[in-house]
Amino acid sequence: MRSHLFTYFLLFFFSITISSLSGQSLPDFSSINISSLSDQQIEAYVKQANAMGYSQTDLISLARSQGMSTNELSLLTERINNVESSRLAKSRTSPSTSSRLRSAYTDSLEVLVAKEKSEIYGLDIFRKSSFLTFQTTQNTPTPKEYILGAGDEVYIDVYGASESYYQGTISPDGTILLENIGPVVISGLSIDEARGKVKSRLAGYYDGINGTNPNTFVSLSLGQVRSVNVNVIGQVELPGTYNLSALNTVFNALYAAGGVNENGTLREIKHFRNGELLSTIDVYEFLQNGYSIGDKRIENGDVILVQPYTNRVTLKGATKIAGKFELKAEETVADLMKYSGGFAENAYTKSIKLYRVNDGQRLVVDIHSDQFEVFGIKTGDEFMVSYALDRFTNRVIVKGAVFRPGDYSIGQGLTLQGLLNKAEGLKPDAFQDRILITRTGEDFTTESISISLKNATTFNLQKEDVVTVFSRNELREEAFVEVLGEVNSPGVFSFSKGLTLDDVLLQVGGTVTSAYGGNVEISRRISTEENGGLGLSETYVFPIDMKGEIEGESGFELEPYDQVLFRRSQNFRRQQLVTVEGQVSSPGLYAIKNQGERISDILNRAGGITEFAFVEGATLIRKTEFYEEPTDIEKQIDDLIRLQEKFENNPNLLTEAELAMISRIEDDIQELEKRRESNQSLSSFAKRERIKEVIERNALTSNIQLKQAEAIGIDLPSIINRPGSVSDLLLEEGDVLVIPKRSETVRLRGKLLYPTTSRFVEGKSLKYYINNAGGFDYRAKKKGTYVVYANGEVARTKSLLFMKFYPKAAPGAEVIVPTKPLKIPIRLQDVIGITSGLATLALVISQISQNN
Repeated sequence: MRSHLFTYFLLFFFSITISSLSGQSLPDFSSINISSLSDQQIEAYVKQANAMGYSQTDLISLARSQGMSTNELSLLTERINNVESSRLAKSRTSPSTSSRLRSAYTDSLEVLVAKEKSEIYGLDIFRKSSFLTFQTTQNTPTPKEYILGAGDEVYIDVYGASESYYQGTISPDGTILLENIGPVVISGLSIDEARGKVKSRLAGYYDGINGTNPNTFVSLSLGQVRSVNVNVIGQVELPGTYNLSALNTVFNALYAAGGVNENGTLREIKHFRNGELLSTIDVYEFLQNGYSIGDKRIENGDVILVQPYTNRVTLKGATKIAGKFELKAEETVADLMKYSGGFAENAYTKSIKLYRVNDGQRLVVDIHSDQFEVFGIKTGDEFMVSYALDRFTNRVIVKGAVFRPGDYSIGQGLTLQGLLNKAEGLKPDAFQDRILITRTGEDFTTESISISLKNATTFNLQKEDVVTVFSRNELREEAFVEVLGEVNSPGVFSFSKGLTLDDVLLQVGGTVTSAYGGNVEISRRISTEENGGLGLSETYVFPIDMKGEIEGESGFELEPYDQVLFRRSQNFRRQQLVTVEGQVSSPGLYAIKNQGERISDILNRAGGITEFAFVEGATLIRKTEFYEEPTDIEKQIDDLIRLQEKFENNPNLLTEAELAMISRIEDDIQELEKRRESNQSLSSFAKRERIKEVIERNALTSNIQLKQAEAIGIDLPSIINRPGSVSDLLLEEGDVLVIPKRSETVRLRGKLLYPTTSRFVEGKSLKYYINNAGGFDYRAKKKGTYVVYANGEVARTKSLLFMKFYPKAAPGAEVIVPTKPLKIPIRLQDVIGITSGLATLALVISQISQNN
């Protein structure tokens, strides 16, 4: 009985565990297809993670730990960002009904803007993406033909011997009320007509208005213009009723409606007023002439009708404007070419090809230029303007060792000698025994003909002949010598007979200082028959004195393909600098005296430490193997630039010698810049490639940060007390010795409730400082706590059974508490598997108990 109760208890315990896990666990992304999830599901996952204390970054980390691929991770991140953006947009204040309507209208217009440019000629002119806005402005003079109506605001000025001012809006019955005078009917009148009527009415009240010599005058102008409602219907992007200014025309109304759509006509847009056709607008007339006679002003209740197009044809090929054009029934091919801007410069103008559908089949027609004016069009026609052929009718080509190679006209009976005369004759190195002529036949096959210069006067050329005159120098390998090493301008130089080592030294601009005391080595090709075919080269070595001159065989004659290598002197060393910063008597730069100089030596040269020095926190910063060391060329450039800047500080006080020196410096800098771009050290390249190979082979991730410098913790008290000991490191170029000021604080960072900086108290443990920061955060990894001391050394927390031994705190130290790794939730199938196994175990235990 007790065994049964124990089994039931286990089953009940694991059922409770399953229910709690299913209610609180995060999703298992390893079995989820992100693209199939809806936005609501993504939002639910984000809300669930936030409720459990996880951020969006934690959610991504969880998905990565569950084996999600890189592409799926990118898609998940994008989906989460989209959902968050939508949520923020929805959280804003809900707009009013009118605002939503305006927003919907604006969104519709933005859709039109996003449309690509149409291939239909003239269709984009009224669209929002066009730079033509067709919007009116109130800051324009009132047109004389403008007809006043109800809603217009009118300004009346009386000036001269008498002065007065009237302002009013025309009422729905067509009158304007003048104070102390009464109403005046001006609706339906133009500005000039209304001015005359108002003037005659005011004449009864102002004596100086009429007469042969008036002294009072009347001015009438339009203020706020009335609004009218116009209906735009048919094949437009946004048909409807639009409230526009009465100064607007049909074009303005079409622009407000988003323009004509791809099914609408551009040639017969109809403008109706009071049920009658007022005008017909032809957009092509506006595009060709800059105006349209039918573009009249709109009035209240006007209707603009855009019907479907009737005849539309396609024009392709070598024209200035290609695309689809709408033509009227009476228009011809000549009109089509006029709308397209005419033929392009490389067009074939004698005829145009027409592809037409006739009786359910396609046919092709050649329309010659004399038929353009009479050849009619049919809807669906496709016209093709061909390009001119890329071939010549009278060309011969000459190339090679002539003074003016290129294309020449063949003329009548042009001989080979005549062509060579046109090309200004042969060059001195021309090979005259054989001139090669490549001739093209009617079937485009080629034939090679060899002619001697002696027969050039009798050989007649043909169209498309290619004449090649060879150079004697091109028929043999070009001879050269190569200069490498410690010279000002290394490179490859052409070889001439009698070229000596001294001549080469002048051509390279002399040696650099690093070659003084070295030697020059000449490597020369040898015949493969020598030394049984095993020899590669023979060498000659000559010393270089301390003045940069070659000793001994300086007149040594070079041979073709010699390699001249100026080697660096083994005693040449550039100065190496180290830096001492902080609490020393004389901080700054110091040159390393010898290769055995140590930290204690440089401290003595710096005058020793001060009374405020924090010796326990001393650090040595040293360049790593990833540091990009400047080359000798770059160092030379920097030295020359600093020298140049010294002279440029006082440009008006320079002597002729200094000006000449500045010119030489500029030339040297340019030459060194060229060398820096072309020079590639094989050793440095191999080193970088090797490091890259090691990183890629051993790195778990690809985003390793390669530091060019790193801090080395040193035991400065031991160095000061025992110079030359193991702690007293040898100095290297670029080292920075930092001796900070005495610190009396401990800095706390990481997963603490309130990371802060505390005052150091002698004898206090690390827990004391952690408590000062509010204690550990719930996500803190306590056993991973470590301390970085002021000199760069690190100490971590150690564990023994259930006890943790924290490292000691010290002045200037930084206590860092890392984040506990994200827990991967137990999947439901894993829980079921564990539960089934334990239930089976419980049954086995129960059976064993019964048997006993």
